[in-house]
Amino acid sequence: MAMIEPKEAQRLILANANLLSRVQVDLIESLGLTLAEEIISNEDIPPFDNSAMDGYAVKSSDVASASKENPVKLRVQSGLAAGQAAQDGIESASAIRIMTGAPIPNGADAVIKQEDTDLGASEVLIFSSAKAGENIRRAGEDIATGEKVLGAGHPLRAAEIGILASLGRSKVKVFARPKVAILCTGDEIVPIDEPLKAGKIRNSNAYSLSAQVVAAGADLRGFSTVKDDLEATKAAISEGLSRADVLIITGGVSVGEYDFVKEAMESLGAQAIFWKVAQRPGMPLAFWLMGEKLVFGLPGNPVSTMVCFEEYVRPALLKMMGRESLFRPKVKAILEEDFKKRLNRHFFVRVIVKEEDGRYLARPTGPQGSGILKSMTLANGLATIPADVNLVKAGQEVIVHLTELPEDH
Repeated sequence: MAMIEPKEAQRLILANANLLSRVQVDLIESLGLTLAEEIISNEDIPPFDNSAMDGYAVKSSDVASASKENPVKLRVQSGLAAGQAAQDGIESASAIRIMTGAPIPNGADAVIKQEDTDLGASEVLIFSSAKAGENIRRAGEDIATGEKVLGAGHPLRAAEIGILASLGRSKVKVFARPKVAILCTGDEIVPIDEPLKAGKIRNSNAYSLSAQVVAAGADLRGFSTVKDDLEATKAAISEGLSRADVLIITGGVSVGEYDFVKEAMESLGAQAIFWKVAQRPGMPLAFWLMGEKLVFGLPGNPVSTMVCFEEYVRPALLKMMGRESLFRPKVKAILEEDFKKRLNRHFFVRVIVKEEDGRYLARPTGPQGSGILKSMTLANGLATIPADVNLVKAGQEVIVHLTELPEDH
């Protein structure tokens, strides 16, 4: 099977990542999910004109001449707290003590904040004039009746959940989370709390991948490990697929004597979509279909694993969840130092990006080996350097994927 380019790999993956079913969930459980319905408001938010300040509701004409030097004295007619309904309209040359959120009494058209008064109880001195509408939140100024508030495909974050709560939506229709299982292969990996012996390494991939899956909003169904054995690998793959929509396999996808994943997938009847992408890190990236289930074969090196998830697996999960924006924001950044690479390979360079004087600057995190996981902790972006470029000089522009920002930013 011929090696393909990164754009083609992304295209093939997304072409086979199908939208999941629509489900109804409690609003509090919808964080990180994607709306599967259009939200139209059937009421105004706020539902009535209300005070934006603690202070005194007045007629603006009564305080037109008020100042610190020449305060206006008004009779305090009554008081009004949040949650109470206004009983009386305001009278001329009068004020109503009012708290933030309380409804504006009939006839009042402004609120004087309490800092501009002497806080009088029966009579109050007003030290500032006010324009009509000042310190008043109008009915429907946030959301109007009949307004389209949110559309299908919109991600649900804290603000969206707050809006839905304000509209009285205790349940909401969303696209289901993809169920994701992780399988780590290799005789060399051991649990992270087990003492290291000669030739062994801790299973960091299971944890970095698990974190990436959860951060993408998917439903992590756990991880497992398997030794370098064909029959054991086949059994582990079958078990993973039985509990997930997406199986991510790390390691065992290269051409070594003990790399059994490709052979195991073939014997299980998987449809191979591609194997090997012309990139660094992560050249031995593979992708299969088992019916409608997706199987990703990621390289075993920790940086390769994380970069391949970021560039290929995450967009697929987002598409399955109904998201409209699938890729991280991209910017043009000026590279701050020379970067030399081999031809015929697309490079994803871990970089530190900063904005300075209206432009973006990018600096490589240091050595770019696929086993240097520290480079990922330092990076907030991936600079993409095309296959046909051998050297990028300091001062030249590169395209950078901003990996710490949400796709719809």
